Amino acid sequence: MTHDYENPWGYRLKWLYMLTVVGVLMLPVFYTLYISFNYGGFGAAEYEFTWLWYRTLFENQEIRTTLGWTALIAVIVVACTIPLALLAAKFYQRTRFKVPFVFLMLMPLFVPADVTAAALLVYFKNLNTLTESVLGLAMFELSLWTAVIGQITWCLPYAFVVILVTMARFRPEQAEAARTCGANAWQAFWHVEFPQIRAGVFASTAFVAILSFNEYVRTNFLKGGFDTFPTYLVSYMLNTGMTPEVYAMAGLFTVVSMSVVIVVLATTMLRERS
Repeated sequence: MTHDYENPWGYRLKWLYMLTVVGVLMLPVFYTLYISFNYGGFGAAEYEFTWLWYRTLFENQEIRTTLGWTALIAVIVVACTIPLALLAAKFYQRTRFKVPFVFLMLMPLFVPADVTAAALLVYFKNLNTLTESVLGLAMFELSLWTAVIGQITWCLPYAFVVILVTMARFRPEQAEAARTCGANAWQAFWHVEFPQIRAGVFASTAFVAILSFNEYVRTNFLKGGFDTFPTYLVSYMLNTGMTPEVYAMAGLFTVVSMSVVIVVLATTMLRERS
């Protein structure tokens, strides 16, 4: 959307610059996707388009199982992370100690992934030993839920920042006006504030879903007796090397991630227009 005082060519050049930067950054990803449809794989003398390697993926029971675990974890992480990020952003608006609060929320991003994963692994192991000795129950064994907690610690700061940026354009006086007109706190949020920050909530949802789907380090440390798609891909690649199946798995990563972004962008644009 342009303003009356803005040069339309300047506006188009900004979009062209942004798309060029994104295109350059995505070139290696698109090349991997291109190779994934080649029958001979990388380095073949001739390019022969085929769906064979993708069919091979979905015929593999192990891969279908890992995709199921990955999707389940992503759904749970999104369902937990987005409300927590929204509550954190709301608290930021009310607290007087904004800088310390933002620092605390972003601290997980400053710690290397291996360190965070190892620390959580030791924490859950010790906690599990404690509950087993005191209560006789192994309540914190490595499982789906330990992997979910590890991913939430990784995704929450990103979701918080995205929602917080969107909230910057919302004026609290509007919610106060709704309360004056008789609305309760939930009605004021849902009917007045949420429509204005909906794009940020949807964007953070897409961001968290992609982060969860692609997360490897924390999941590999904290998962139980199962594999997610990223852990399976890395293990397969280390054991067999860069085979055509690996390029197909990488291509599947790309397609899923881009599809989530496109769906969220299209939904947001249609809602904004309506």
